[in-house]
Amino acid sequence: MKLHLNAFKISLSTNRGPHGVQVYFTDGLNVIRAENTSGKSALLNGILYALGLEALVGKRGVEATKPVLHTGGDYEGQAFNVTESYVDLELSNGDGTPITIRRWIKGDRDGRLVEVIHAPVLTSSSSSQYTTEPYFVGIEGAAQRERGFHQFLAEFLNLELPRVKRSGGHDIPLYMECIFPLMFIEQVRGWSGIQASLRHSFGIRNVAKLAVEYVLRLDVIANEQKRIEIAEEAASLREEWTAIWERLGSLATQAEGNLRGVARSPTTALTDDPWICIATPEKDLTVDDILVELRGGLPAGDPELAYASPGNEELNQQLEACESELLVAQSALSQVRSDIRAEEAELIKLRQREEFVADDIRRNKDIKRLREFGMNSEIQLADNRCPTCSQEIEDTLVPLGSTVMTIEDNIHFLETEKEAISLLIQGGEERLNGLRESMASQSSQVAHLRNLIRDLRSDLLSSMNVSTAAIREHVHLQEKIARIEVLRDEFVTQVEELQALAVRWNANRGRYSELPDDYFSSSDSDKLSALSDSFDSLVNSFGYRSTSSTRLHISRENYRPICDDFEVSFGASASDNIRLIWAYTLGLLLTSLSHNGNHWGLVVFDEPEQQQMRQASSDALYARIAEMADEQFQVIVATSAPAEVTRERLRGIPHKLLEFGDKVIRSLSTS
Repeated sequence: MKLHLNAFKISLSTNRGPHGVQVYFTDGLNVIRAENTSGKSALLNGILYALGLEALVGKRGVEATKPVLHTGGDYEGQAFNVTESYVDLELSNGDGTPITIRRWIKGDRDGRLVEVIHAPVLTSSSSSQYTTEPYFVGIEGAAQRERGFHQFLAEFLNLELPRVKRSGGHDIPLYMECIFPLMFIEQVRGWSGIQASLRHSFGIRNVAKLAVEYVLRLDVIANEQKRIEIAEEAASLREEWTAIWERLGSLATQAEGNLRGVARSPTTALTDDPWICIATPEKDLTVDDILVELRGGLPAGDPELAYASPGNEELNQQLEACESELLVAQSALSQVRSDIRAEEAELIKLRQREEFVADDIRRNKDIKRLREFGMNSEIQLADNRCPTCSQEIEDTLVPLGSTVMTIEDNIHFLETEKEAISLLIQGGEERLNGLRESMASQSSQVAHLRNLIRDLRSDLLSSMNVSTAAIREHVHLQEKIARIEVLRDEFVTQVEELQALAVRWNANRGRYSELPDDYFSSSDSDKLSALSDSFDSLVNSFGYRSTSSTRLHISRENYRPICDDFEVSFGASASDNIRLIWAYTLGLLLTSLSHNGNHWGLVVFDEPEQQQMRQASSDALYARIAEMADEQFQVIVATSAPAEVTRERLRGIPHKLLEFGDKVIRSLSTS
């Protein structure tokens, strides 16, 4: 059992003294019996409110609670007005660890503040001090932020909520509000249909279907997530492959050839060596063939000897000057490259610092929000230990008597720091762009000097017997060889990247092939068959009569009860719709218990005897719950059936009866 309710308490301060109620729950069947309009729903809605799941009744915050908890009511003929109120809910997780949740309804503290007391406050008589932590609920971040209550509760209960896609593309956890309608059937909307209390999709596609898949722990939910991840990775790999293919094609064009041996779409292996085909009248040549031909056009031996000519002092001086200038330019280029690397490293550090400060601002704002909600005690952000060596340290670096910044001052300081870091990043990016432009200019200058030096050397070695055209052709060949060599080297680099991409594509296709051919794994099929069998057995025992029960089964498309391919609730009577909800809710619990599902082990029915339900059907409901009784689950039923009928109905079956008569909320004043 992931969630076990130990006790619940409503505390009201009124003009006629303290009022409220405290109840204790046990494993198995718990029955809350009281007359109509006595406050049963106020009690159950209070439990939802304590859990931060009041959205199930269609409202948020205090408005989701009954007026008796925040406005007033009456007891024994005397009206009272509520001046302050809160609820305490003690619960345990699967390990038996207890906590007590306190949430204020009316008073100085905001209803979005939840206090978690790490102790069994309601069931323990100990008066020792308890550790209390504040959290927020009912606002953005409650399910994902460090101080979000539902984030804490999911971790405490070890719920392992799956990550699902929200409209907009980003991942979020499957919210607890999406799952609890399968376990808590409240009176206002809950009996109008299966998952009727799921009023919002929260931007999640097929949210009702996902909730059932989670409760049963179907492989579908993990497989579908894998499918999405594999498909997203495949799309990214296709984009990378296309980009490399286009770069290779561009290199081939620059080499005056065509790309060969590379598929335009990703492949699991490169069956042929990619190459650039350069067509000639005689045959197709490779880049290496062209380089061999070009080098063959250069003079044999030392080209300076081939173009020997008398020396020229002026040309020698120019050559020496250019060579000195080249050394300076190369040094400058090297320095610019070093400066670029340093600037890039500094920008990485600044961006990391900016992210850290942004997180710090969010944490401080969360704490400020909790204090605004009424949490006056200090929130301990550290445990007086060094996070690196775990040695104890002093809890302050500020000398005693010094003024410590307030939370508002701290937020302002951090925001100022963030703005300063942003300016530093902006300046760094501008400097980096300038350095890159300088590097391009320096590279061009180095290339120019090298060409000039080459020309000067050629002039020094020339003679009247050698034509200028021959010299220029020699230079042209050298430049063409150098250019093609650069293209070849870049081509080889791109091919290596493509080969690595092919390996990643092969791994992606391998993971895809491991997914089950059918949508449902064999385990999923077993679970859905078990759900269908449990549902069929339960709905028969409850006296369902709108259609032949032999035609009822659970749809594999949306996991709802169907008859002849139509959702059965559309053709069922009002009372049979109630029976369907009984059977479906308990069937999910049974299937999860027997097939290692994710059900939290708690089911709540608020007034299940709807629509003048026949007594035999209601008797069967309690009997079937009792048959399930063991320590793995807890069922709470609130009923207004007559006291004598309820006692007779429960005779001989394991249960705990909480009898309240005319009023659940009572005066707690002592005479």
